[in-house]
Amino acid sequence: GDTTLTKLFNVLGPRYQLREGGYTRIMKLAKPRRGDNAPMAVIEYVDRPGEIRAARPPAKLQQQLRESGIATALREVGIASPEELVGEEGVKEIKEELEASK
Repeated sequence: GDTTLTKLFNVLGPRYQLREGGYTRIMKLAKPRRGDNAPMAVIEYVDRPGEIRAARPPAKLQQQLRESGIATALREVGIASPEELVGEEGVKEIKEELEASK
């Protein structure tokens, strides 16, 4: 119903606006299903949090990255900057943690 349409237009639409196909990935599993020995597979959307294998960025996004830089390209597809997500202090903390882990 309404939840499906909302997800389609507010989540999936913006996520795949630059992708010209290849929205899903099918990966065959090595072991067959117990009981009837049927082949098994995992079907997943690409470019989503928690995906099993990271997808290659769409060609249009790769071009935008080369032309305008990562911050501008991500902003154009609706991904906020780190400062907008966690604030200036959060960015400082992340940078400090990264430096300390080197």
